[in-house]
Amino acid sequence: MRTFLALIAISPLLAVVLFVLWHEFQSEVLTSYRGLNYRVESKRVRREIEAEFPLVVELFAILLAGNRSPASALNHIGKRSNGEFARLLREAVAEIHQGANFSQALDLLSSRTGSPLVRRFSDSLMIAVERGSPLVDVVNRQVEEVRNEERSRLLAAAGKAEIAMMIPVVFLILPISVLFALWPSYFALGHSVGI
Repeated sequence: MRTFLALIAISPLLAVVLFVLWHEFQSEVLTSYRGLNYRVESKRVRREIEAEFPLVVELFAILLAGNRSPASALNHIGKRSNGEFARLLREAVAEIHQGANFSQALDLLSSRTGSPLVRRFSDSLMIAVERGSPLVDVVNRQVEEVRNEERSRLLAAAGKAEIAMMIPVVFLILPISVLFALWPSYFALGHSVGI
């Protein structure tokens, strides 16, 4: 009887302890899930930015060749296009309008994307602006570099897809075709032997 009364007296305390432990466990699981979700989301956003990037660089080169200033070219691209990279371009243009110079806006843009492609592009533009090099030549070289990288990325993806397509052929279609080719011979051999 005393143990029963002791259990009844301790049960509210035990319930509070279990509730606190459950709440801590739940918040820790949710925090780790949010971190995982953020990493997956950031990888998805980076892939979207790198997919948009070659077209943006080519458009930037065309606008510079048409005697636009770099800031107005970025502004034009940001206003006329959609996507993650265009949103980041609009933020960079807003930084320029708030008083940052072009190099600072490019540095912020490359740090926000986290993409090595955008970092190299921004660094080459910042160096060209600081040295006074003609931007059209620098951007045209960047366009060629981006095209080459896009070509190599597509070739690598095609190679992986080719290997992935061979798996069903080797493990599914080839054994079935061999079975269709050998089955009549096996069947005829079984009837001639008398099995």
